[in-house]
Amino acid sequence: MAEKRNAHVKQNRTNVHKQERSEFDNLGLTKKNADYMFRFNRELTTTKLAAEKKAELVRQMIKELIDSQKHGVTARNLYGTVGQKINAVLNPPKKPVNFKDNFWPNAIYNSLAFYIIFNLLYGVLLLINRSQATYNQAMGIVSITFVAIVVGIGMPLIYNMMDMNVKHKYNGWMRALFIILIFLAWIVMFTVSSLIPKAINPVVSPYVNFALAIVSIAAAIYTYRKYDITVNFLAPRAVKK
Repeated sequence: MAEKRNAHVKQNRTNVHKQERSEFDNLGLTKKNADYMFRFNRELTTTKLAAEKKAELVRQMIKELIDSQKHGVTARNLYGTVGQKINAVLNPPKKPVNFKDNFWPNAIYNSLAFYIIFNLLYGVLLLINRSQATYNQAMGIVSITFVAIVVGIGMPLIYNMMDMNVKHKYNGWMRALFIILIFLAWIVMFTVSSLIPKAINPVVSPYVNFALAIVSIAAAIYTYRKYDITVNFLAPRAVKK
C-alpha cells in the first residue's frame, strides 16, 4: 500500500515536472535554451522576488534568447550557469557612479572628515595646554572651517586624476601637474587662513571644538549612508566599477 502511495506521489511530481518543462517548449526556443529557462525558472521560484518581477524577468530573457539564438548564442553563453544568473539577479552589479554626479557628496563628506580631525586636534591640544601661547598658535574656527572645505573639495579631484580606471582628458604628466598645483594651493590656503584676524577668527573653547566634531560626525555618517561615497579619507572604500 505504501509502495503504491509513493509511486503515485512520484508520478505526480513527474507530471508537474513535465508540465513546467513544456511551458518553454513552444516559445521558439532551442531545446538547450528551453531546458535552461526551465531550470532557471524553477530556481527563480525559490527566491523572494515579487511574482511580477519574476514573470517580467522570464519574459525578458526569453525575448533575448530568441534574438540571440539566431546567431548561435546559447543561454549558457549569454548568462553563464543557472546559478550564476540567479546570483546576478539577486545581487546585481552596482553601476559606476559618474564623477560629476558624485563630486559634491564626496567633497562634502571629506570636508566634514577634515573638520572633525581639526576640531578634535585643536580641542585636545587646548584642553591639555591652556596657555596663552597655545591659544595664539591655534587655528581660529573660521580658519578651520575654510581649510576643511578647501581640502575636502580638493580630495575628489586628486583621487579622480589618480584613478587608472577613468578615461582621462589629459595625459599623466598634465594630471601630475594639476595635483602639484592643488597641493600648492593648499599651502597658500593654509598661509592665508593663518593671517585672518582673531577678531573675526576666534580660537574657541576646546569644548566647542568637541561639540562641532560630534555634530560633524553625525553629518558625515548621514552623508555616507545617503550617498555613494567613493573618496573616503577616514576609511577608504574601494570604488565599485
